[in-house]
Amino acid sequence: MDYYVYLYIDPRTNLPFYVGKGIGDRKYYHLTETLETTINKRKYYRIQSIRRAGLEPIIEERHSMLSEVIAYELEEKLIRQYGRKGYDQNGILMNISIN
Repeated sequence: MDYYVYLYIDPRTNLPFYVGKGIGDRKYYHLTETLETTINKRKYYRIQSIRRAGLEPIIEERHSMLSEVIAYELEEKLIRQYGRKGYDQNGILMNISIN
């Protein structure tokens, strides 16, 4: 299976707020989460804030056609690059874990 690495971007700032990896339609899954089903409440609340502003998050597929191992490595690299808000100095992402 071919994996990809994606970013969720806040259209109000044009900055990423979440990095993920997946296959198939995984990158859209976060848009259907509810407060009860989400594991990451910070990401959920950011998506809801964007929607309350009448917008939708921008989903950018950064890398595609990857093996699972390479997808994990690239996801971790991007998370380290942008940093996690509340975990890393000057971090901007809502990710909880590094991968």
